[in-house]
Amino acid sequence: MTLDEAINRLAQYGCEPQETRKGWVARCPAHDDRKPSLSVSQGRDGRVLMKCHGGCPPEAVCAKLGLTMADLMPPKDNTRTSGARRNGKAKREMVGQVFPKARDALAKLRQTLGRETAKWTYHDANENPVGLVCRWDTPHGKEIRPISYYPDGWRITQMPQPRALYNLPAVLKADPERRVWAVEGERCAAALASLSLLATTSSGGANAAAKTDWTPLRGRRLVIVPDCDTAGRRYAEDVAKLAHEAGAKEIRILDLGQRFSDLPQGFDVADLAEDPTAIGLAEGTTPDELRNLLEEWADEAPTWKPDDSEPNAVPLVERYEPFPVDALPEPLRRFVVEGAEALQCDHAHLALPLLTVVAAAIGNTRRLRLKSDWLVPSMLWAVVVAESGGMKTPALRLVLRPVRERQHAALERYEDAKRKYESAVLRYEKDLAEWRRSKDTMMGPPEKPEPPQPERFIVSDTTLEALAPLLLENPRGLLLACDELSAWLGSFDRYVTTKGGDVGRWVSIHSGESITVDRKTEPRTISIPYPCVSVCGGVQPATLTRLMGASYRDCGLAARILWAYPPKRRKRWTEAEIDPATHSAITRLLDRLYTLQPTTDEKGRPCPVILDLTPDAKELWANYYDAHGTEWLDLTGELASAWAKLEEYAARLALVLHCVRVVTRDATTDAVDAVSMQSGITLATWFKREARRVHALFTETDEEADQRRLIEWIEARGGAATVRDLTHGLRRFRNQPGAAEAALTGLVKAGLGHWESPPSNQKGGRPTRVFRLVSKCHRHQNPPKRPKYEGFGDGDSGDTETSRPTTTEIPNVMPPTSGIAPTDGTDGDDELLEISL
Repeated sequence: MTLDEAINRLAQYGCEPQETRKGWVARCPAHDDRKPSLSVSQGRDGRVLMKCHGGCPPEAVCAKLGLTMADLMPPKDNTRTSGARRNGKAKREMVGQVFPKARDALAKLRQTLGRETAKWTYHDANENPVGLVCRWDTPHGKEIRPISYYPDGWRITQMPQPRALYNLPAVLKADPERRVWAVEGERCAAALASLSLLATTSSGGANAAAKTDWTPLRGRRLVIVPDCDTAGRRYAEDVAKLAHEAGAKEIRILDLGQRFSDLPQGFDVADLAEDPTAIGLAEGTTPDELRNLLEEWADEAPTWKPDDSEPNAVPLVERYEPFPVDALPEPLRRFVVEGAEALQCDHAHLALPLLTVVAAAIGNTRRLRLKSDWLVPSMLWAVVVAESGGMKTPALRLVLRPVRERQHAALERYEDAKRKYESAVLRYEKDLAEWRRSKDTMMGPPEKPEPPQPERFIVSDTTLEALAPLLLENPRGLLLACDELSAWLGSFDRYVTTKGGDVGRWVSIHSGESITVDRKTEPRTISIPYPCVSVCGGVQPATLTRLMGASYRDCGLAARILWAYPPKRRKRWTEAEIDPATHSAITRLLDRLYTLQPTTDEKGRPCPVILDLTPDAKELWANYYDAHGTEWLDLTGELASAWAKLEEYAARLALVLHCVRVVTRDATTDAVDAVSMQSGITLATWFKREARRVHALFTETDEEADQRRLIEWIEARGGAATVRDLTHGLRRFRNQPGAAEAALTGLVKAGLGHWESPPSNQKGGRPTRVFRLVSKCHRHQNPPKRPKYEGFGDGDSGDTETSRPTTTEIPNVMPPTSGIAPTDGTDGDDELLEISL
């Protein structure tokens, strides 16, 4: 299959493929895709590459399109001749090979890629060539290859760090008062050089600015011209900070995208030099005229200054923020507060499983309609991360007590019904025998009794083989409670030969999509139209990082879980207990939720009752949706995937809390109101912070782990510590003079705390300095108010907006503190420059 054939297939299935600068995007056919989350491109070996950023495996995407994975391979007459790129072994051999001269390495590349389209040379301060960036324009896209000098010769790889600036000798020789123009990519630098401007760039693409030595810009005036996209502006900020640290005396950012609002995405100065009419200049504009205009615009550009409002250093880890108990309605709030006091644990230990229990009690009886084709289920997956002894098991046991009591009573009723059924079967067999002997054709045979079905609310067997028949018999849904997350993850693919099958079905369950389970016993095939399984449990940090491997994170499983990672706290004996009235209130609440009934679909099957949003709630949702989408733009990888799922979790939590308020008569309407929606947004915002903290565990460095453990240790001791406390309390600081003070000073520089010097005592002497953690975490300001709209989009490009006055405040949404937009690597695109190496 060719790329064009794949795009046509997506169009035939209504996936609305759209071309971008880096390939194609389309709606994923394997899940309810409200945004184009399927990227489609052509691999270096000619095969079609499809990746769903929502977590769907490629096999599922192909199946929905009527394809197999083999169909994505290129036709035999369309395979590329690049033998060195057909397999990883050949590629590694080329990268590891050492060549005596750069031209030899280039000749090797030409054997597989042909004649290059353009090439650019990097020099050191002594004008010796140290790197070569080459570009090939092929029928399959752009190919960029760096060739770099190493002590043993030339290699086909990036330059060693710190890398030299492009055009470094010219920068060093230039008049100190002459402006230096920094751009993203050698093509743009060459374009500015053609206008007689002193231009430079860094190698490696928009994410690699920090790998270059910017000290040659000390004392220089710098103008940065970013590409007109998120990655370009991020690169400009990175360069500005690095140049400022290197001692540049004046830094300006000339953003053409802000000056000319109608420029296309990704427009750069090379495009401008090639076609000045793109910004409205007359045809025939000379290079001198364009250069003069750029100089004028640079004079008008604001001077860049570092943001002094931020801490001097970026914290490696985020502080834990207490669970927002006030967002819970009664009696949930009272149960969490009293339970945490009785168990001496964090509120999150009880809040997460309690929310999950309530969601499971509602189950398939209710769904929230955000749009006609966007129905939100009452289903939560929540996991508490805590060390052994962190009270996660006692808290879970306390929350599950009323559900287990309800399950025990149901199983007793089942046993009684089963005994009656067995007696009825004996009577039936006797009556059937008598009927056969009587040979009375006028009278029909006796009616065979139906066996009773056990009513299930909670399960612990986590295999889909065991779960499927239970879901079929209990269409309301189930609660899966596992004290250790390992029991759940360990059940995946236990009875299947194809790895990854169970994970895909669990992902479908979380989305509320129908699933089919093939079993070895009867019934062999089970189809469940409305699966609903809420999951709660706990896990230790070390176990989490071991179990939640890259495969589970890449498929989106980790992104679908609501995490909480409260720090250790000192336990003290207390006589406090939960008031029996509070226990009774929770039991009555669950009883009322379990009385909620579904409706039926056109085939008579049970299906959820659909709830709508009130106008005020819809406005809050739209504000949150827009602000959340802005945050998502700046995220990449696993955290971006988590953000995509946390978008809907605000609505799921609002639905759950509103049903609680309805049965307790705190809400006056069945439609989800603004109070419930604001509470759902508050909880989702808190869970976003915890998602950043937990996802950081998966990739944290030793330094980050040490800082996190130090903060947790200080928090467990009231938030304050002295150097002596560390040297006597933590083994890693013993026999290391100065290490404890350096660690605490690092926390101060990161904005996580400050030093306090108490007054001297009566005996005199030098007072002991105390380090104290900041009492509250730094919060960014809310995004600006969003106008109210007649129609609220779900991310589709076809949505239109009609402005009207705003009357509701935007929820407190904290934008991410990190995340760089992806790029396609070295931007070395372009015109052929002759070099001599």
